[in-house]
Amino acid sequence: LRVNFRMDKHTNFEALKGVSFDIPREQTVALVGESGSGKSVSSLAIMGLLPKENATVDPRSQVLYGGRDLLRLSGDEMRQLRGKEISMIFQDPMSSLNPVLSIGNQLNEILMLHMGLSARQAQERSIALLEEVGLPEPSRRINRYPFELSGGQQQRVMIAMAMACEPKLLIADEPTTALDVTIQKQIIELVDALRRKHGMAVLWISHD
Repeated sequence: LRVNFRMDKHTNFEALKGVSFDIPREQTVALVGESGSGKSVSSLAIMGLLPKENATVDPRSQVLYGGRDLLRLSGDEMRQLRGKEISMIFQDPMSSLNPVLSIGNQLNEILMLHMGLSARQAQERSIALLEEVGLPEPSRRINRYPFELSGGQQQRVMIAMAMACEPKLLIADEPTTALDVTIQKQIIELVDALRRKHGMAVLWISHD
């Protein structure tokens, strides 16, 4: 994988210079490097979320998943995969969660869109997901807004959203950076427990 960013008319920045790795089924691969080394660029390339305005993927690059090259899929094909088969937990839950919608509405939307569930089925499944990720009193907290939850609880909601469609690959992009050490350990153990339970592969990105 090689990715360039156009900085201005005359300047390009080579963010990825031929990175290559495999993520085996049901295993965790750690992608570790200092800030600015291209870890998140790798994950965004896998998800098809690189900014089209200034990012260029070298035509020789490949991202192979299930026998298909994700870099050659159409926007519609990637949207079908994204969230359903490949999910991502982002670094800062407050910038990823919608502040004007309850966490239940945000979870329900994913389940109704990708899984075809009715509103009632989605609500029941959302509560079960929040319970699975260890959010206390999920049937009560499902109506809360993101700002009403602690940082650790927000990250648990993000994990529930990423797990909603039982993906085959979960990308965790520094999901513990903004949390204190005790909560970091809980989130790491939670993701690994979910990996084992659901038979997922995990790409864990960290600078630590």
